[in-house]
Amino acid sequence: MNPVAPRIEPWPVGIAAFFAVVVSLLASWAVVALRNREELVSPDYYEEELAYQSHIDRLRRSADSGVTIAHVPDGQDGILRIGWPTAARPVDGRGEVRLYRPSEAARDRRIPLAVGADGVQRIDASGLKPGLWRVRVRWGHGDSGFFVEAPVVIPPPTVR
Repeated sequence: MNPVAPRIEPWPVGIAAFFAVVVSLLASWAVVALRNREELVSPDYYEEELAYQSHIDRLRRSADSGVTIAHVPDGQDGILRIGWPTAARPVDGRGEVRLYRPSEAARDRRIPLAVGADGVQRIDASGLKPGLWRVRVRWGHGDSGFFVEAPVVIPPPTVR
């Protein structure tokens, strides 16, 4: 007579292995999630919110100011021209022009406000790298100031 050897079923072993893998993956994920600190609220959240509201108020006041920002080809690389209508012209000279380069923060510049008698500030663009720049102009003081932002594309130099 042939004795029948006991057969080991693979299903209980497979199910146990599957649950062991799932539990170990969940435990690993929990450890990684607990070690990763994501702070959703800054310590000075209220002050930052007030500053942001002040910025929104500046934008609302500036919406109809009529300030124009443009790159004007002039000479070698051109100039950035910022023009104020008479009603929105800065009277106290307080403010600044910030040239912001989104792709290269090291090239950002801050220039003090210097509006000419004709209501225009001209900035030499010869030192600016070709590409996209954001020109941010802020003038006035305190909570009654103004803010205007416009994108400007500096073209690459032409070869003659």
